[in-house]
Amino acid sequence: MGSCNLSRPAPVGLGEDPSDDLAHALEDRILTHVPRLRAFLRKLSGSAQDAEDLVQDTLERSLRYRDTFDPGGSLPGWLMTTAFRCYLDLRERRRREPGPLADANLVVATTPSPVEARDLVGHLLQRLSPVEQDIVLRFHHRRETVAEISNSLGVPTGTVKSHLHRARRKLAEGDGQ
Repeated sequence: MGSCNLSRPAPVGLGEDPSDDLAHALEDRILTHVPRLRAFLRKLSGSAQDAEDLVQDTLERSLRYRDTFDPGGSLPGWLMTTAFRCYLDLRERRRREPGPLADANLVVATTPSPVEARDLVGHLLQRLSPVEQDIVLRFHHRRETVAEISNSLGVPTGTVKSHLHRARRKLAEGDGQ
């Protein structure tokens, strides 16, 4: 994409709406922040091309919603928030896109038989401590909530969440072995 190229029509003269002057003034102020936006988005995305695309998205969004800007507020803060939201939107879109290995010609999906699946789950569960096994089975098999598990075991919900997190990490590490 290159540098920002926003242009606006020349004023039409005496009949122009005074609110247009305010809008144009805001546009001019927004454009002064483009280098800062570009640097911020470059750090976030790690890519010059993504940063350029995100700057354009940020400018487009901020101009489209300029009427939501509070003139007494911080323009740089408002723009950075808009930029960050554009970055999060891009990241979410990419997360939802199928990866290169999702091509049916590249991936051969194999579904284990129920016996193979049971054996694999049993093998993976052996990697966990007894407490982690119990919590994983309660949460994923019995569909108990964290609060229910916490109450029945008499431990804080944070402890249940920690055990569940560690157990999932151990299971994921053992997935390829």
